Amino acid sequence: MSRTIRISLFLFVVAALFSGGISGVDTAHAQNSVRFSGQDVENRFPDELIFRARVSSSAGEIVSAKFVYTNESRYSSKSYSKKTVAVEPGTEVSLEYVLDTRDLTTPPMMPFTYYWDVVDADGDHYQSEPATVRYDDVRFDWQVLEDSDVGVWWHDRPASFGEAIFEIANTAIERQRELFQADLDYQMRIVIYNSSDEFAAWHSLAHDWVGGETFSNYGITTQIVEDSGYQSSWLNGVIPHEISHLYFAQVTHNPTTSVPVWLNEGLAQYNEFIDQQWELNQVRTAAKNGEIIPLSSLANGFGAFNEERIYLAYDESVSAVTYFVETYGSDSLGALLRAYKQGQPTDEAFRSAIGIDVGEFEAGWASWIGVSGGYATNTPWPLPTFRPSPTMRVLSATDPAPPTGTPAPPPTERPSPTGTATAPASTPPLPCMSFLAALGLSVGSVLYVNRRKNE
Repeated sequence: MSRTIRISLFLFVVAALFSGGISGVDTAHAQNSVRFSGQDVENRFPDELIFRARVSSSAGEIVSAKFVYTNESRYSSKSYSKKTVAVEPGTEVSLEYVLDTRDLTTPPMMPFTYYWDVVDADGDHYQSEPATVRYDDVRFDWQVLEDSDVGVWWHDRPASFGEAIFEIANTAIERQRELFQADLDYQMRIVIYNSSDEFAAWHSLAHDWVGGETFSNYGITTQIVEDSGYQSSWLNGVIPHEISHLYFAQVTHNPTTSVPVWLNEGLAQYNEFIDQQWELNQVRTAAKNGEIIPLSSLANGFGAFNEERIYLAYDESVSAVTYFVETYGSDSLGALLRAYKQGQPTDEAFRSAIGIDVGEFEAGWASWIGVSGGYATNTPWPLPTFRPSPTMRVLSATDPAPPTGTPAPPPTERPSPTGTATAPASTPPLPCMSFLAALGLSVGSVLYVNRRKNE
């Protein structure tokens, strides 16, 4: 398939644009003095988008022009970029702007809203109608399965592959709807790549160990799913995990509030269709050895720890969330998340949800996992030096996979609020998705990498 394909074949464009150049009908300025026509967008994913238009003026010569655009983010204020476009002054002007994405991490389906701004010889400005385009990956012939809650995109694999992901995603949304006590207000989009090379073509920070990335601001998760003996286990972990991050962003976002990283990441692991008993046991072992990291040190990220400490930070996160749900119930969890949405700081949010501040909650959790005499540790650890994306995660794709044919673990029913988290010490480790890299990605994205525990 040609890399250069007209975007009108592959991109969604809002009605304003269809009534303009793509449909061949001119969009007239209110004064009827300047007309924008021939609007067209050429998609050369992952390298560039080329925007074109023609302008005719009865008000005098067009002497300058700008291309104005922004990303359609859900959780951050719009910041418009204005780019000057070279024009030959005249009453009939052709416009072109090339948006170079080669050095950017621009995921497939990224929405861009744009318009043209032209100026005539008298200094008067005229703008085209705003339009939105979706930057699809046109390199592949995608299969799509979707409903109002979720869409799955995959290519060069049987229909059953996409259907399995679609079923996992819908089950995850149904369960998380109950846990988060909220409906999604947008469709989640899951894009599956078959190899690291496919993913790396558009990802500026791609490495061998990267397994995908989720962009909470856009409701998009892109994942690498290779053929392997543990593919089903991987899907039962990564799909519910990333949906949890997308859900969490929706139900907690408030620009004035900082939500603890351990709460976000712990919930994402809690929602996986993979038993977390091994992780819970690791935390109890760390508590017994006096090696627990205080949750207060995990509020702003895990980036300054070494690999062993990062693993423990993730294990502690799911342990703390499990303790919260078992002790206080899902209704209290929903109240806590709503408190963050309302802009309450952490201590206030915990008090409003469960009647105690986060320090008292942490003390209760410490007792639950077997810590005695406070947070005594054998070795000190540095505090995080930066706040990474709260959903950034890393798992190593180079670790050995289980033998071919290893069955996927069934979706695990979580214990009731009165249950306890205990299991035999011999419980084998399952594929785990819980290692944060100290990478400075933009807020709202999740870097996902595959690893297996071999302890």
